[in-house]
Amino acid sequence: MLTGDSESLPYRTAGMLLLLLAQPLVKVSALRVDAVHDSSGDMALILGKHPTPLPEPFAALLRAHLDARPNLNTGNHSSAWLFPSPRAGRHLHPNTVMVRLRNLGVDLRGGRNRALDDLVNEIPPPVVADALGYSHVTAFNHQQAAGGTWARYVSTPTPSGRGRGERR
Repeated sequence: MLTGDSESLPYRTAGMLLLLLAQPLVKVSALRVDAVHDSSGDMALILGKHPTPLPEPFAALLRAHLDARPNLNTGNHSSAWLFPSPRAGRHLHPNTVMVRLRNLGVDLRGGRNRALDDLVNEIPPPVVADALGYSHVTAFNHQQAAGGTWARYVSTPTPSGRGRGERR
């Protein structure tokens, strides 16, 4: 995903978001430019509750895409979409991205699931869920299916002072 020609840059960028950050293509294709925060050389994406850091060389790929987003001359001069469509005011359709990534040899479902499995085994599942916009149940299910060893976190306290699911 990191190398290729400029014509495939938007699709390689979308593929990187799928394979690195386990983002579904429906969400990737609908990302807005304002979800990208690039200051002082540190890049982060807003995908869930908290910004998710994007390390190099992946940040460089996203910067290159931002500098050369396609379809801006089709009535999309000031498009807010990270992946603008040739149709003014719209983002690329997820199926368009899907077909192009498959043509680049990406196993979409397997790649996204593997990325999420790896993330929840390296980082506590609730942190992954909040950062990437997944439910905690989904993150824990992936962690358990991947044979992860993170212990369940103590639940957040309720107004009564007890954690959710805690017995009296």
